[in-house]
Amino acid sequence: MPWNRNHPDPLEARRRQLAEQERDLSERRKRLTEELEQSGESSPAHLKPSEPPVWRREEDSPHQRLSEPIPARKRNLARQRQRDMVLVFGLIILFLIVLGVALWVVHVHNAAPTNGT
Repeated sequence: MPWNRNHPDPLEARRRQLAEQERDLSERRKRLTEELEQSGESSPAHLKPSEPPVWRREEDSPHQRLSEPIPARKRNLARQRQRDMVLVFGLIILFLIVLGVALWVVHVHNAAPTNGT
């Protein structure tokens, strides 16, 4: 069943509502700051700077990328892959040794002479 595009998207409506609330808050903050400045009180220096609201999307802010994230990851993955391969081959060798000992024990047990009792 196709999506009916006549109805508004609830996520988009919520985003618009939050954006409007953000604008209202910034206008209120600006108005209060102006009122404080007009009353003669200076704003305290220990107030933290205004930060973007939590509900901002990732697309709203520019991405800050590290200079070389991929080569470092590849190196770390290569080391992990090398450790895994060493571990796998070590476990295979250990399995072959245990299998050889088990076969030897079975062979020695079957080849042992029985007392004629």
